Amino acid sequence: MTSTQYMMGWAVYLAGATGCLLALILITRNFGARVRRSLWLVTAALLYTPWFLAQGSTLFTPALLTSLFDFLSDGQEAATRAGLPVLITSSAALFLGIILPVRKQIAKAEKKAEPEVKKKPRPKSAGGSRKEPSV
Repeated sequence: MTSTQYMMGWAVYLAGATGCLLALILITRNFGARVRRSLWLVTAALLYTPWFLAQGSTLFTPALLTSLFDFLSDGQEAATRAGLPVLITSSAALFLGIILPVRKQIAKAEKKAEPEVKKKPRPKSAGGSRKEPSV
């Protein structure tokens, strides 16, 4: 594999991963803010975390795919080589997605805490209908 092919492969993969992440954003737009953000961050961590192709190699591949391939070809022990970084980054993303504050909810809570000024009702006319001025 030449370096040009390697870079083209990464470009295609990153474009596809970005498309998947954008689809997830559209699908989860009605979810709660913390759940939605946590899903986005964990998915981004799973898709974009790189890892070495093999021991002693200088080429990077997506860690999730490397872990899956190692598991299917060499067993569970080999899958932990690339699976551990995926687990660490996705756990950190989930933690950040949960603990970071949500601004919109904070702003809504502050508005609810402020007392609302009630408007005085306008007096109704005696007839109940509008009277036209006479000439």
